[in-house]
Amino acid sequence: MSPDTDTRPTADAALTAERPGTFVAVVGPSGAGKDTLLAMAAEALANEPDVVFARRIVTRDAMTELEDHDVMSRPDFAEAEAAGAFCLSWHAHGLAYGLPACLDDALASGKTVVANISRRTLTEAAARFARLAIVEITAPKAVLVQRVAARGRESPDEVAARIARQVELEVPACAEAFHRIMNDGAAREGCERLVAILMASGRRAG
Repeated sequence: MSPDTDTRPTADAALTAERPGTFVAVVGPSGAGKDTLLAMAAEALANEPDVVFARRIVTRDAMTELEDHDVMSRPDFAEAEAAGAFCLSWHAHGLAYGLPACLDDALASGKTVVANISRRTLTEAAARFARLAIVEITAPKAVLVQRVAARGRESPDEVAARIARQVELEVPACAEAFHRIMNDGAAREGCERLVAILMASGRRAG
């Protein structure tokens, strides 16, 4: 596994002390292994009450071997979105995604909230959350193609199209930290790096 890079310094300690909770946005292309590393990190940090792993609401059936999330129908999602039930929501790949508004309470109490979101949603996340850190999980293109194809949900042409339409990552200027994990080796290595990042985010929030 290639080493990751931290390219953005943390904010001044006096400033961050006024805004205790950190929202950690985990982003990256399809096939990067985000769900795998998040699941492993959640297990590793199960006894850390100050680190909260957000459970997404998605308008598709949950496949536990691929991703753990709550399911909502499209009409119910639209109604919940209009009622303010989500602190962040977005649409991608023909699906709707949302993060429950109760995560605001966790942030207000100083917890680190970790969520897998779309890179296209980072601007909204930066506007929504007082403290934002970003973890990009990625891998070489050949690895991405292999992993997406292994899911068996799309044809080779659809896999190629999915990889081709990945957008470049734009880090909002207000983000306090940016980390990149090149997840092209053992998942354990990527998990260890992610856990270290999350624990450091929690210390900065204190």
